[in-house]
Amino acid sequence: MDEDEDLSHLRNPNPDPAADEDPEEETLDYGAAFAKIANSDNALHLPKRGEKDFESHETNLQLSKLDASRLAMHNVLSWQRTHTQKGHIPAMYDPDTNMAYVPKPKSSMFLTMGRSKGGKEWLLPEEALFLIERGSVDCRWPVKDAENGGNMLEGAPMSLQAAYAAFLGYEAGVGGKLTMEMYTVYAGLKRSGYVVFRHGSWDDARAPVQPLTPNSPDQNASKAGYWSSFWSDVWRRISQPSHTASPESLAYGPLVRPGLYRSYADIYRALALIPLHDRTQPPAFALPPNPNNPFRIHFDVWKTSGSQRFRKSARPPPDFRICVIDARSTSVPTAAELNDLLATVPDDGPKENVHIMQKLKHGSRNVLLAVVDNGIPSYIRVADVDFGREKVYERTAPRGGKGGRGRGGRGRGRGRGR
Repeated sequence: MDEDEDLSHLRNPNPDPAADEDPEEETLDYGAAFAKIANSDNALHLPKRGEKDFESHETNLQLSKLDASRLAMHNVLSWQRTHTQKGHIPAMYDPDTNMAYVPKPKSSMFLTMGRSKGGKEWLLPEEALFLIERGSVDCRWPVKDAENGGNMLEGAPMSLQAAYAAFLGYEAGVGGKLTMEMYTVYAGLKRSGYVVFRHGSWDDARAPVQPLTPNSPDQNASKAGYWSSFWSDVWRRISQPSHTASPESLAYGPLVRPGLYRSYADIYRALALIPLHDRTQPPAFALPPNPNNPFRIHFDVWKTSGSQRFRKSARPPPDFRICVIDARSTSVPTAAELNDLLATVPDDGPKENVHIMQKLKHGSRNVLLAVVDNGIPSYIRVADVDFGREKVYERTAPRGGKGGRGRGGRGRGRGRGR
């Protein structure tokens, strides 16, 4: 048995409790923020984070501090927002479609948001609400003759409270109802730097079934890989002759018969008795169409980088597909619901040269379930994985690894103990 490794060198020799505290995890000190706003009208910055009392002891001092901090928070949130003349982007709310349009877009953010139509940039409800919330767009209520050259700025400014009331929960708008859970997931992904668009089947009762990919990854294997797999299969057949056990013989006695087994892989092959699912058959729905089915794809998400330019007119295949679920009103999905959800996902298997664990994690079809519980989203990946094709027990350990064996390993040093 190997000795326990000494981890004392990993410890901090001078532990400092204040050094372990992350300033980003502390709560905002709204009292200091409001005092700073009241004393200065020019430079406004984000308030610093202060200490938080995690346990209430119901003293007058603590209650007075809570009331003062709550009042300061309301004052900070009610502070008037301003737009500079250079970066001012006006928008007009369209009550018929529950969208907003920008007549003259002049910002790079519209490269990954909105849709161009009729010389204007139309924003979906979640896009308009996100831009209003971050202060990038000055949305106005509609005015008369705005389409015929009327002054858009004559309309009343739309407050953030009014934007939430207008864009959320409107059934007759484009694409139907936008829930608070959907916007929470959308805004969180946008703030993290992802490109997010609605899925193509947002307006439909149910997305169509996606067929299988005609070209299998096995057809693109290299010649060297083909010959290596050929000889390994020949050796496997010589070392372990294949035989079919009858159901009568499997009813009694051990599943692994006494005999000569040269590796654990031979034993695992003898245990493979359950027939596998036929992956050549195209997917099909198991439930009738239901417009109120919560298990459907809502958003397509792309990762961006500095060298990659995203074109919303010619979008590549998304990196992630998001299904938003309300944890308070939706139960755990059944097998039929997951089958119908994965049937609407295109067949996109992993590359053959990736690690086997990455293949099992990615699968041939996968969806991210964004489970929102009281405004806090949690992401869970659901994938259609072919475990019968990926032989986990046939993987081999890498050679030449640094460990307890070989030259220089533990227990073989010269002069040890002398």
